[in-house]
Amino acid sequence: MASGLTGESQISISEYYQTPDNRQPETNNPLMNTYFRFTMAKVPTITYFCQKVNLPSLNLDAIVQPTRFGARLHKSADSYTYDDLTIDFIVDENMKNWLELYDWLRSCSDLIDHTEFEDIDIHTTDAELIITNSAKQPIKSVSFYRVIPTSVGAINFDSSTTDTEPIISTATFRFTSYDITSI
Repeated sequence: MASGLTGESQISISEYYQTPDNRQPETNNPLMNTYFRFTMAKVPTITYFCQKVNLPSLNLDAIVQPTRFGARLHKSADSYTYDDLTIDFIVDENMKNWLELYDWLRSCSDLIDHTEFEDIDIHTTDAELIITNSAKQPIKSVSFYRVIPTSVGAINFDSSTTDTEPIISTATFRFTSYDITSI
């Protein structure tokens, strides 16, 4: 057994050190950036038109402890933060998906009927990012909780272009947390 470890935390040397046999990966297929599906209950039309979505980074807030030796110690704090959830989507010709986001965003701070003072669950929804493998089979589910929009991107019309391309807009969201589970 490894020295210095007691009780249930003891591990064998073979578990601690990797042999050439147990260093091999389960798969040699890389994760591809096109193998995903994104769904959101409040904006169901986004799923088909979603072009890009990010898995936001997780940042641990650190406490800096000064020392008399000049070097500062960094210790983990009691909180962490997530970056924004951002999606890029094609705007459909009726602008339905963009208008769903626009109306949702406006309802979160509507000063006319004061709905912002109602229960926050009225303004939030859950979202899910399904990550698939090379055979397009779901392997991971990322569940975002209490998602709320913070911006919806502009729609830029341009009559000077020679090629017609779909309009792509961006939406940004905040959320309380996300969980990653294997499927």
